Amino acid sequence: MSHYLIGIDAGTSVIKAALFDLEGNEIHRGARNVPITNPTPTQAEENMEEVWVAATEAIQQCLQGSGVAAKDIKALSLTGQGDGTWMIDKDGKPIGPAILWTDGRAGALVDQWYEDGTVTKQFQLSGTGPYAGTSTAVLRWLKDNRPESLEGATQLWCKDWIGYGLTGVAKTDPSDPSLGGIDVVTRNYNDEVLDTWGILDIKDVLPEIIPAAGLLGTVTAEAAGLTGLPEGLPVYKGQMDITASSLGVGVINPGDCMAVVGTAGIVTVATDDPANATDPEDVGWMIPHTDKTSIRAMGMSCCTPNLDWFLREFGAPFRAEAEAMRILGGDPDRSQGALLYDYLDRVVSSVPVGSNGVIFHGYLSPGGERAPFTKADARGSFSGLNMSHTRADMLRAVYEGVALGIRDCLDSIPIPVDVVRMSGGGANSPVWAQIFADCLGRKIVVPAGTEFGAKGAAIVAGIGSGEFASYDEAAAQTVHMVREYTPNPENTAKYDKFFAVYRKIRVAMLDIWGDLAEAVRAAE
Repeated sequence: MSHYLIGIDAGTSVIKAALFDLEGNEIHRGARNVPITNPTPTQAEENMEEVWVAATEAIQQCLQGSGVAAKDIKALSLTGQGDGTWMIDKDGKPIGPAILWTDGRAGALVDQWYEDGTVTKQFQLSGTGPYAGTSTAVLRWLKDNRPESLEGATQLWCKDWIGYGLTGVAKTDPSDPSLGGIDVVTRNYNDEVLDTWGILDIKDVLPEIIPAAGLLGTVTAEAAGLTGLPEGLPVYKGQMDITASSLGVGVINPGDCMAVVGTAGIVTVATDDPANATDPEDVGWMIPHTDKTSIRAMGMSCCTPNLDWFLREFGAPFRAEAEAMRILGGDPDRSQGALLYDYLDRVVSSVPVGSNGVIFHGYLSPGGERAPFTKADARGSFSGLNMSHTRADMLRAVYEGVALGIRDCLDSIPIPVDVVRMSGGGANSPVWAQIFADCLGRKIVVPAGTEFGAKGAAIVAGIGSGEFASYDEAAAQTVHMVREYTPNPENTAKYDKFFAVYRKIRVAMLDIWGDLAEAVRAAE
């Protein structure tokens, strides 16, 4: 009899449910989009009920197309977008929309924390540098501006909200609250840290913490009816997406590294000594990972959406050229999307390293940037343009700008890394993966599969249910590499010079971004 595990990955804009066998093969998946609303240019929210409905439909789709009998599904676990606030009242009903990690309403507060030493005061305990969308910053903003919303409330995170819908139990694991209020060694809330943020007096809104592989509960009869899951199926707590994705690509032992080139650009490096691995100070996070390791993490707020934005605004000629190639090539069955990205790879390959002198900084998130520096007013830019430059130069600059941003994060973490496991949509492009290898000066390996967050959640479910004896065993059995890219030393030497300029520009812009934001506010 075969056994199967389900991982649910509640991303920022897509909820996914994937079914895996014990060798890590993805049997089937379901997915549903969730709209993000922006009440103001600096705010980002989601309707919690819509997220729950999307989760139930994604699970249904996953199960219906799998051909797997319900009795052979042994456990389920969850992962999801971190930070923000997902508030429920005493009856388990949402208190307004979820405030997302990309939200910028607490930006001025976070800037103040950095300026007055608040961040430094707590950093050695928590290993976290807050940004505008950090849960503790949003909680403090709510306390100061909407205190009524906290009365009788329980703060959850995205995966916890879906877990509550499945089981009726409102708890979290150490990974989500680690971005704001726990001790990195004890893995529990720390009153000194909470007091530093000014939220100790509202500590009662924070949920109980249980281990990631701890049993949250079982699927209720109501949830079974909505999802098709068997009633009584064990649901294990799970982790936030940063740690789950790290598991899903095989980050287990100290020095193992992951770079996610997706909605956010996440860099993680595993350590077994979290108390002494928090450099650089006041930025990034130290997140509980396996039972023996934590991960030092940096997270660019905006990664592949930089390319989405560029194509939305300037991509029409590229699309027309790709379509002309499809017609002339006699390939009418080829999807336009796949052909476009293949064509973009060709265009990018035609431009030399350094994009003929154009450098792109991809700080396009409404909440600014959070790694390897924190600035709510940070904004994107092209530098070095003149009239000789083309849209092809600018396209490659976007590809390189994302890679330079990832390098900025990785080089800030003083833990030796030789190999980077790359995942996310950017890993699907061989050209982009090679740019990463050359820019980072490290070997890039790409694991088999696509749903690494869901796979990490499934691994946790397997450990909780006893299908795997340890994290090491689970990774060895379920994670397999399919492609690798070795850096070209000549290209790396060229990127070293462009990277030095990249860093100088963003350092020089720190005060200018603030001036720009002030000018924008004055013009409103």
